Amino acid sequence: MDAEGLGWLLVPLHQLVSWGAAGAMVFGGVVPYIPQYRDIRRTQNAEGFSTYVCLVLLVANILRILF
Repeated sequence: MDAEGLGWLLVPLHQLVSWGAAGAMVFGGVVPYIPQYRDIRRTQNAEGFSTYVCLVLLVANILRILF
């Protein structure tokens, strides 16, 4: 098959990969919080929880998305 014959497959595949990468960048910023959230819920103790770490992670992820 030549390149023109695969055009019908490559364009939707490129769009799917593009949407998948964009979704991973948006929702990937939440993933590091899940184990900490589960631990706080399980132990009912927020000792050691730092709001400054959350702030740094949020700013870093927002800048990553904007970049």
